[in-house]
Amino acid sequence: MANPESSPTRLSGRVVERLVSTLDAFLADTGSAQAAVEAAIAVVPGEVIEDANAVLTFRKGLSYRDGLMIQVAWGLEAEEDFDHTQRGEGGRSVAQQLGQAHGARHIAKVNDAFENIGKNTPNLARGNMPAFDRLLGWMNAAPAVEREALFKALVAAVSLTARPVLPMPELARTSLTFHAVSGFLDELLKSPSGGSFEQFATAAFLGALVDQFGLGGVGQLGVKTKNINASDASAGTAADVQIMRGGMVEEAFEVSANDWRSKVDQAIQAARGADLSRSHILAANGSDLSGLDELLKDTTVDVSVMEITAFLRVLCGVLKKPGREDALRRLYDNTDRLQSDVTRTNLVVELLSSHGLTA
Repeated sequence: MANPESSPTRLSGRVVERLVSTLDAFLADTGSAQAAVEAAIAVVPGEVIEDANAVLTFRKGLSYRDGLMIQVAWGLEAEEDFDHTQRGEGGRSVAQQLGQAHGARHIAKVNDAFENIGKNTPNLARGNMPAFDRLLGWMNAAPAVEREALFKALVAAVSLTARPVLPMPELARTSLTFHAVSGFLDELLKSPSGGSFEQFATAAFLGALVDQFGLGGVGQLGVKTKNINASDASAGTAADVQIMRGGMVEEAFEVSANDWRSKVDQAIQAARGADLSRSHILAANGSDLSGLDELLKDTTVDVSVMEITAFLRVLCGVLKKPGREDALRRLYDNTDRLQSDVTRTNLVVELLSSHGLTA
């Protein structure tokens, strides 16, 4: 068989096009996706279907899932014999583009499948997952009609895992006045979210402010937040939201939709963990500071407490309209990526529209 590394680079572009266009077709018609899975069962040998299911359901198998999709698509696009056990020229780029496509379509993704299963060698059948290896070998001898049926079934099955999330709408920049954006934030924070809206809005508006003043970039300031269900320790963060300079924490924020007093111990620990002299609490009732001195009497950490709505209004007021647009996009992205409740992400979209912020 021909060496895949000698195939023309333009072949990789055709592979991406086949993968993404097929995925989008199934996303637009879930009925056809179900039909593709059933059609493959009727055409493809049973043991091949079993191996494909093993790859798709493998607990840590997103890289093998994407790798399998890419290899079968590559063989179908190749103009000459293709050894499916070998990564094609440009395969890393294809894997990265497929990962981006999955993320944009609200499908669980891996950034680059071949970084995990073929980083240092084009050989993909390495004995780490027998079902995957068997499928690559089967493809080398299988007729095109069976490989085509398997390809469609794989992409169809993946399309059916997409979360029903509303896409981020185009924003009307001229409409992003302080009053309009503040009204959106006020209503958003009144919606129960387990503190996720508070945390993600804080990170989004701080991040936009850093960029507006040209302070972001490599070696400069950046804003980091964590999955809403992860503890600070498990996420490897000092606090809910952090302003970073490289790998060092500059500021730490604990964010809560509840009484700020429950966050004092975490704020103190956040400062100590990051070797800071101070930390911040943003909470729904942050204007009432009664009892703060008593809670801090045994520590030298300077803990500030602020009402979160007022804090966000200050950030919104300082941001110009392009910065507010950036902040709202970050808020959507944080809500989509860092928590699993689709209704919360969709609420962000719905409120953007109802407050007249969309084009």
